[in-house]
Amino acid sequence: MRKRHWKDRKNRKCPDCRRMITYTRKDNFDRAVGNNSVCKSCAQIDRKVSMEVIEKMRKPKAVKHKKNISRAMILYHQNKKEELEQYGTYRQQTIKS
Repeated sequence: MRKRHWKDRKNRKCPDCRRMITYTRKDNFDRAVGNNSVCKSCAQIDRKVSMEVIEKMRKPKAVKHKKNISRAMILYHQNKKEELEQYGTYRQQTIKS
C-alpha cells in the first residue's frame, strides 16, 4: 500500500497557548484534531490537586508506618544475607573474584 503524502497536516497549533505541535503519524494527528487536545505543557498546567491532598502529603509519616518500613527493610536484608550464605552470591548479581 502506498503511503500518502501529507506535508502540511503534521503541524497544528495548541488551542490554549497557540504553540506549534508536530506529529510524526497521521493517525495521531487526526485523533488530536478530533479531540481538540492541548500540548503537554498546557496539560500539566490544567492538572490541579486539592488542598486536602496537599495537606495530607505534607504530614509526617506516622510512627506505625515508619516501623513497618523499618521491619520490611530488616527482612529484606536478612533474606539477601541468607541468599549470599546459601548460594555464595546474590541471585540477580554475580560477584567476580
